[in-house]
Amino acid sequence: MDNAGKTKDDAKYWPCLLRRLTDFSPEEKKEALNAGITFKQLKKDIFENIEMILNSRSHPQGAELEKYPELQNSVLNFGLPDFCGRVCSRNEREQIREHVLNQLRWFEPRLAADSVSVELRDDATAPNSVLEFQIQGRIEVGELNEEIVFISKLDLETGASILKNTQE
Repeated sequence: MDNAGKTKDDAKYWPCLLRRLTDFSPEEKKEALNAGITFKQLKKDIFENIEMILNSRSHPQGAELEKYPELQNSVLNFGLPDFCGRVCSRNEREQIREHVLNQLRWFEPRLAADSVSVELRDDATAPNSVLEFQIQGRIEVGELNEEIVFISKLDLETGASILKNTQE
């Protein structure tokens, strides 16, 4: 889509592929022409995609796909490994952090891969079964360049992740 000469609020952007392929109005017999989404909707779309990555489990695990390197970066490996019920050592927490980082770099292409960072945060008020991450990145879509920051709380007992936008 050509966004030349428009401000980021005027321009239209493409939603993620899954959103484009999803029929949100199955009762409608005629497809609406997709004119793109606004910048605000784009940020919401990125937020929801990150939330989906953090709340999805990959099966089989990356190590099981070593013989098939082309599958390691396919949707078959979308999401985090199942870590429910595990007590995480410092090393295991770092492995989860690294996995989150790699997933975001690969499966959210609207963020510049080299700009994405995931930092473990120590929250004294959080139970030991909750990992808190600060996720930062730069949206790069066409001429658009904007930083985003999210906080994720990942519950190691349930596998659920809660994502908060720190910029709202």
